[in-house]
Amino acid sequence: MARDPEPVGRVELEAVARGMPADVRVRRGADSDIERMVDFQNRYSTPSQHTTLEVLLRRRKTNPEPLELTLLAEDAAGSVVAVGTATDGGLMHAADGSWRLSLHVADRWRHRGVGTALLEALEAHARANAATRVVVAVRATDPEGTAYALHRGYRAFHERIDAYVDVSAFDGSRFEDPAVSMSRHGIRLAAYRDLLRENAADVEAFERAMISAVWPMFRDVPSPVALPETPPPFEQGRKMLEGAGLDQTATILALKGRDIVGITVTTVNENGSAYTTFTGVTRAERRLGIALALKLEVLQVLKQRGIKLLGTTNDEKNGPMRRINENLGYVPDPPTTMYAKGLA
Repeated sequence: MARDPEPVGRVELEAVARGMPADVRVRRGADSDIERMVDFQNRYSTPSQHTTLEVLLRRRKTNPEPLELTLLAEDAAGSVVAVGTATDGGLMHAADGSWRLSLHVADRWRHRGVGTALLEALEAHARANAATRVVVAVRATDPEGTAYALHRGYRAFHERIDAYVDVSAFDGSRFEDPAVSMSRHGIRLAAYRDLLRENAADVEAFERAMISAVWPMFRDVPSPVALPETPPPFEQGRKMLEGAGLDQTATILALKGRDIVGITVTTVNENGSAYTTFTGVTRAERRLGIALALKLEVLQVLKQRGIKLLGTTNDEKNGPMRRINENLGYVPDPPTTMYAKGLA
């Protein structure tokens, strides 16, 4: 959401409102609306994707998205009935010019023109800012959303799968100790917090090396949109690290000497769940079991802390990571399908 009170690009809110019921008003979301919108959108989130006001504000600070547009629809009593967002991703913008759209409409307000009015405005905003296409995500548990996306000209092109493991019930005794298995390859595992302490004399040099090493791993992970070839400028990359909500004790790195050869980034939510935002291994060190060792180490840390659930999301094409998760006992949800619509 951009912070300027004026719309980004040409968004005619009066025209948007004409497509809605008379007792619904639409306006651009403001900073004062963020908490209400977080509560509304959490109704549609999975347990491990639940977010908080604090996390969202931190993300906005570390990855400004000046082209983002959020539209808020309210009923006569001022209750939120729909929220829609269009964004290029800011520093994480797609290399192919894709924009991401999200749209949630309260059940009782569906089929009344609310979603269509918002969607058309969001698409127009993306088009006005040179987007080549727009991408939306629809869960398999929302058949109405699937039918609506197809009706509006979107076509499926990708699937992502959420999966969860019960941390409290996880038994790692059938696996070799990850520290021992990695030691045979000259690799050690260390928590991000401990590495910050080890490199306290020059944290910046460590962070620069980390961002440089991790970005190619990040780009190698299958994704519905292509990421930029080069990482963001260091100062912004550092802010993104600080603002990503990563848990310093449950974010684990694999090192060979001083070289970072693998990482798994974990966030921990206040609702007793955790989420793996990224796991990657450098190409030269793959097939050594590093990703499995990283995940085992995280599960040990989370279990000691009393975390109940660990979630992750993998693309359908990421077979190696999905097989690791299956071996660890993750249970997949029905897939989320990505739909795209060209704007040329």
